[in-house]
Amino acid sequence: MTDASLLLAVRHCSWANAALLEFCGTLSPEQLAWAAPGTYGSIHATLGHLVGGEFGYLFRLTGEAPGGVLREDPPPLDEIAARERANAERIERVVSSGFDPDRITAPPNRRKATAGVVVAQYVHHGSDHRAHIGTILGAHGLEPPNIDVWAYGRAHGLAGDPVG
Repeated sequence: MTDASLLLAVRHCSWANAALLEFCGTLSPEQLAWAAPGTYGSIHATLGHLVGGEFGYLFRLTGEAPGGVLREDPPPLDEIAARERANAERIERVVSSGFDPDRITAPPNRRKATAGVVVAQYVHHGSDHRAHIGTILGAHGLEPPNIDVWAYGRAHGLAGDPVG
């Protein structure tokens, strides 16, 4: 994957998280508590897990934990959104400033992995849990926001509308 492709992947991830958090900010506490079989947990818990996971991957990549761990489980939605904005800024800095995907990361008590694998997991983890939330919303009759890569491309002038 080229540096530009990697940057596009993390930008989409950050954009999709922000869009989903904005959408979920309109839900009632009862709706945020919805869950569905086969998903991580409630919408609220999944959002907290998704953003907390990103924070952990960034710690692994940088050795830095600015702001520390969010203590409530799950944290309030506004705190999750603030952490997501900080994660988005950090992951973009990581992959756009001399990123070495072959660098080995091995935090204490964790198995070693290359930085490239950690960033790939960062992107996959977000996609996986955003899909969980989409499943929960659909199971309860709500249409989730369109946050796929095509929608990101259209929103940023990188892709057009379907032909035909």
